[in-house]
Amino acid sequence: MRFERVRLDFVERLFASDLLHTGGAIPDGHYEAATMRRTVVPFRNAIMLSIACGLAESAGAEGLVIAAHGGDHAIYPDCREDFMQAMGEAMRLGTYAGIALLRPFITLTKAQIAAEGSRLGVDFAQTWSCYKGGEVHCGTCGTCVERREAFLLAGLSDPTAYASLEPLPAKPGRADPTVQSGR
Repeated sequence: MRFERVRLDFVERLFASDLLHTGGAIPDGHYEAATMRRTVVPFRNAIMLSIACGLAESAGAEGLVIAAHGGDHAIYPDCREDFMQAMGEAMRLGTYAGIALLRPFITLTKAQIAAEGSRLGVDFAQTWSCYKGGEVHCGTCGTCVERREAFLLAGLSDPTAYASLEPLPAKPGRADPTVQSGR
């Protein structure tokens, strides 16, 4: 399998997001909290899918897969099904190969994805979620919180090393969350 790294340095220079080195501090908290909007990189998926689509057609592929999931919908407009349908149609119409956009997780929660990955034997110790990018997962950024919740809700042991295992924050709008702590 071929690995290709495509430099997108213009994003760092021209776009505003706390996920970029030129942005602010990555917020801690629940993935659905309003502060997580600071982690949106404007139109990121459209840019990456456009590049991937061109590479896919050039390589003779018939489609490409994006791992956007149900939890992304709350804060990432370019992860929502309406956007994915429109982008998929643009990719199909804009290529001779009619490249298909496959999105197998678009309606699934992270807990459902974790359960399916476990069933398929995925070694989750080899996966990464943290937005902060330290030596180990921080345990407090939105993606770490969602990862911790997913394993807990799926009833799975979480093999991830976290810098912090402080209690999980409540999901926004939920006075009595079902998930308060755990690994």
